[in-house]
Amino acid sequence: MDSYLTISSPSEAKVVVKKSTFLAFAHPIDSEEQAQALIRDYRKQYYDARHVCYAYREWSAVEKYSDNGEPSGTAGRPMMGVLQSAGVTNVLMIVVRYFGGILLGTPGLIAAYREAAAAALQAAEIVTRTREQQAIITFDYAAMNSVMKLLKDRSIRVISQQTDLSCTLTISAPVSVMATALPQLEKIPSVVLASSE
Repeated sequence: MDSYLTISSPSEAKVVVKKSTFLAFAHPIDSEEQAQALIRDYRKQYYDARHVCYAYREWSAVEKYSDNGEPSGTAGRPMMGVLQSAGVTNVLMIVVRYFGGILLGTPGLIAAYREAAAAALQAAEIVTRTREQQAIITFDYAAMNSVMKLLKDRSIRVISQQTDLSCTLTISAPVSVMATALPQLEKIPSVVLASSE
């Protein structure tokens, strides 16, 4: 699938349950590394909070969550459930809890984290994005017309171009387009696929 649902920009919400304050933050992310960096930033920024829990999903089927000291399954999993039921990916949800002195119990915690995550997601704009793949190809000038024709026919974008003894292009297109175009490009004499991500 080339398209997926995500959020257009960060959003936040605040929920108070029995004097405990839950601050929820939703972020669009492009990678697990970006998610982990944001989690570290929030843990530094809210160092005085009792818990900084998270859940994130990527279109590549990576799903991770953490209860960060809350009883197992009471924070990260309900937050993940909110992301899954909304069908969004490439989203990081962080909920910061300031303890209010009243124990919520397992059902109360699950409900509070779910409510906070749902409120942050509701405050976000959900958009459809296209999953793109980039590749770098190198070829001799004699192959230029054949390469450019194939790129044009498939609506593959040229992101950058370097010309030296040979020509090097960085190209980008939806994943399904690249899946069929790259083997066809490699059949053109002198074309070498340098890398693909």
